[in-house]
Amino acid sequence: MALFGRILPSCGAIVVLVLGVSASPAGRGQTRIDFGRDVQPLLKERCFECHGPTKQMNGYRLDRRSVALAGITRPNIVPHSSDSSRLYRRVMGPEFGTQMPPDDPLAANEIEVLKRWIDEGAEWPDSFANERELAPLDPVATRISNLIRSSQHRLALDQVQRTPSSVNGRGPGGTTALMFAVLHGDAKLVGDLLKMGADPNVRNFAGATALAWAVDDVEKVRLLVAHGADVNAATDFGRAPIALASAQTGSAETVKLLLERGATASSAALASAAGRGDVALVRLLLAAGARDSNGVALATALRSNCVECLDAILGSAPKPAITNTLLGVLPPASAGHPDAIRAAIERGANVNATDAKARTTLMLAAISESLPPASLQLLIERGVDISIKDTSGLTALDFAKRLGNTPIVEALVSRGVPSANVEHRAVTYVRNNTVRDAIGRSLPLLQRTATTFYEKSACLSCHHNALTAMTVSTARMSGFPVDEAAARHELMTAVRDIDATREQALQGIVSPGGFVTTTGYILMGLSAEDHPRGDGTDAMVRILKLTQLPDGHWRTPYRPPSESSEFTATAVSLRGIQLYGRGFGKRPDADAIRAATSWLERTPPQSTEDRTFRLLGLTWGQAPRGVRKAAVRDLIATQRPDGGWAQLPSMQSDAYATGEVLVAFHEAGVRPDDSVYRRGVQFLLDTQLGDGSWFVQTRSHQTQIYFESGFPHGRSQFISAAATNWATRALILAARPVKPGSKPSQTPY
Repeated sequence: MALFGRILPSCGAIVVLVLGVSASPAGRGQTRIDFGRDVQPLLKERCFECHGPTKQMNGYRLDRRSVALAGITRPNIVPHSSDSSRLYRRVMGPEFGTQMPPDDPLAANEIEVLKRWIDEGAEWPDSFANERELAPLDPVATRISNLIRSSQHRLALDQVQRTPSSVNGRGPGGTTALMFAVLHGDAKLVGDLLKMGADPNVRNFAGATALAWAVDDVEKVRLLVAHGADVNAATDFGRAPIALASAQTGSAETVKLLLERGATASSAALASAAGRGDVALVRLLLAAGARDSNGVALATALRSNCVECLDAILGSAPKPAITNTLLGVLPPASAGHPDAIRAAIERGANVNATDAKARTTLMLAAISESLPPASLQLLIERGVDISIKDTSGLTALDFAKRLGNTPIVEALVSRGVPSANVEHRAVTYVRNNTVRDAIGRSLPLLQRTATTFYEKSACLSCHHNALTAMTVSTARMSGFPVDEAAARHELMTAVRDIDATREQALQGIVSPGGFVTTTGYILMGLSAEDHPRGDGTDAMVRILKLTQLPDGHWRTPYRPPSESSEFTATAVSLRGIQLYGRGFGKRPDADAIRAATSWLERTPPQSTEDRTFRLLGLTWGQAPRGVRKAAVRDLIATQRPDGGWAQLPSMQSDAYATGEVLVAFHEAGVRPDDSVYRRGVQFLLDTQLGDGSWFVQTRSHQTQIYFESGFPHGRSQFISAAATNWATRALILAARPVKPGSKPSQTPY
């Protein structure tokens, strides 16, 4: 039962579920589901073949409690919420991927057993946990690791000399001093520990060896393999050193070294190299025997717009199938690049491929603000069926209309594409609204639903959690009352999650929902609540630095508006490194920040999201004052007559765009009493609803399991929660008093 592949989850951080949720009472007339009697036999019979003790497809297993509950990139089982549990959704139907088991789906009564078990609390007794017996931690090894982490290398080596047995002792997470040296030390420290007897093949509790953490530094890799490190030692998550190395910029020398020492050239490594657009590395791996066994490398090559990579992979034998490749190039995987789309079609990609929700390539492409009408015209000319409806009854035209009246809409209408004529519900705004009243309505709603969102999803989000942490912090500093108990609970939840998933981050596993954008946002949320640096934040910073592209920017999936812009990904990644970086790793933090700021300086923005985060990134990166002034003027020029800002020129003003612009203005030094800021504030006051929210219609493709978080607006609740956070924060900043005696501000830009 190959349950879980790389599916876009609902939100942007990798999390691990914590046990201890009390069970709800069984339904009237029903016997409570018993794990040992009802659930384990079912899993053993129907699932263990692919996800059991001998085989764990996609790194997932259902015979061990900790892994089964946690999943790999997000919890697969959420107690009391079968609707948001991916295990249940994957066995009940194909909405979120191939129904499992693929060849012999579960019977209705078997699915009901799993549903009831989850809804009753997913109790999994210790007697059935099947957890590994972990080696005891060594206090001396822990002390040595802490010394290495704090750059006291000489003291660490002295301690090893005094207690030689501690060199392979286990510190936090079963990690050895050598593994900490790989992360926090230099090649000399690694070499010294190896000479003192450090074993490079000791695995920590997640199955990782020092080599898995060293792949960003060829000198450390060379030392480890010279001392017998196993170049094919895959972790418990199925990550081998060569795949980890191939995912990083400038890794050709490391990959070549690993291949020379016997590393297997895997399809995962090939996909990683293609995703970075590194054609030389792609060719190196292909020559070593790597093959695109599942079509992922073709899709990643197209996402990076590397046609040379595409052709190199297609030229391998056996030739991989390109038929469904377009599905992995268009939203939500990426915005799609016109050249890549044309290249895929010309090489045989099927324009009529559909995803699990029956969405065609035309439907997927229709929401991309960066694709020109010619790209959609090409899909139509090549025969895409324009009349198809997805599982929700929507057509390509319905999706295109989310961007307003655009040339794409006109092109589809002229072609006779039908529409479901989705009606937007009428809303009633608060009259005679004031800043303090508006904040008093929205802040409790945001705090309440932040908690509910996590309880329902077991997943941290940008829209409900990270942004709310920043809003609450701003409110606290400005003297507005906040629910401190809820704020502490949210912080503890975030800290627990990043600490629990540190190992995934160190192995390059991040939630694909928002990828680096989510990572940066979470670090910003933690900083807003004054959370100190630690191993969890170190791992998040490391993955940001390793995924930065050579030109200084970061890529992103395409879930507009908050997770679709490379400007957003770059700015929040820059900020995350700035807030929590330590300077460890091959690329110093200052270099990463400087490269990101330089990219933001020279790259022209297209949308309000681009302009907003370009200004934020330029401000955080301390770009030249003239550049920042020009970025402020660029945003001012797009303010609408109603005082607000729109996400795109073809759309109406809304609270999401207006709120984020005002916050960016404040960061850049535009005072709240400036006329531009005041007009934006008035727009927000005029468009708040009585329940405390601001409504913004979703325009992204659904990638997550839908559930109610308690925030209003149904399937538009996630973007509306983000909009409400931005709007509330902008109003809080506007409520801050201006220094006595100062004159009304006139924008000096």
